[in-house]
Amino acid sequence: MKFTVNQEIFSKFAPLKVAVVVLEGVNNKADVNAFFDSELAAITEGIRTKFNGVELAQYPVVQRWREIYKSFGEKDARSSIEALIKRIKNDKGLYRISPLVDIYNLASLKFELPAGGEDLDAITSDMELTFANGSEKFLPLGSTEVEVPAAGEVIYKFGDTVVCRNFNYRESDITKLTPSTSRAIIVFEDALGNDKNLGAAMDWICDKAVSLLGARVVKTAVLSEGDNEIGLLAD
Repeated sequence: MKFTVNQEIFSKFAPLKVAVVVLEGVNNKADVNAFFDSELAAITEGIRTKFNGVELAQYPVVQRWREIYKSFGEKDARSSIEALIKRIKNDKGLYRISPLVDIYNLASLKFELPAGGEDLDAITSDMELTFANGSEKFLPLGSTEVEVPAAGEVIYKFGDTVVCRNFNYRESDITKLTPSTSRAIIVFEDALGNDKNLGAAMDWICDKAVSLLGARVVKTAVLSEGDNEIGLLAD
C-alpha cells in the first residue's frame, strides 16, 4: 500500500511540499494532559503576541491557502491552520479529540502548517492526494450524510472514498483517529515550501508520538515534484 501525490498538485500549487509520517504501535489512550496544557499555553502566548494587531487574512500562510482554495472554486472553506489560529486568537482554545489528534493540532499551530491524521487500518487501498473527478463519496466527521466533492476539488482519497476534502479543510468519519487506533499516517502540507520548517514539524511529531504515545516511526518522507510517493507499510 502506498500514498501518492498527483504530480500536477505540485506544479499547480508550487512551491507546495507534503511531509508524511507513518506510525505503528500508537497508544491513543495515553494521558497527555500535562504536556498538552503546557504546550498549548506556550503556543497561545506566542500567537497572541504575534498576531496582536495583525489581520489574519493578510498573514502569508493564511493568504496563500486562501489563494489555493479559490483556484479550484472554493470561496467559503478555510484551511485548517487558519481555523486553528483563529480559535486561539479568539480565546476559544482547542477541542480535545484524542491524544494523537491533540498532538498534531499542537504541531500544526507550532509550525503554522495544516496537519491531518488518518487510521491506516481504515484505508483499504492506495491513498492519494489528487483532484476529484466528481464521483467520489465523502462522509464528513460526525455526520451520517454523504457528500460528493465537485470535480477539480483537491482531495485525499482511496478508491472512491474521500479521506479529506479541500486539501485539509474537513476530515472523513471513516478514517478518523480513535482511541483504538494503533497505525496512523500523519500529513503536513507546506504551501510556502519551507523545507526547514517542514522538517522540524516532522521531527517534532515523531518525537512526541514516540515519547508520549509509545509509537514506532515506520516511515517519514517529504514529497515534492519528482518524488511524490511513499510506501505505507513497514519494509
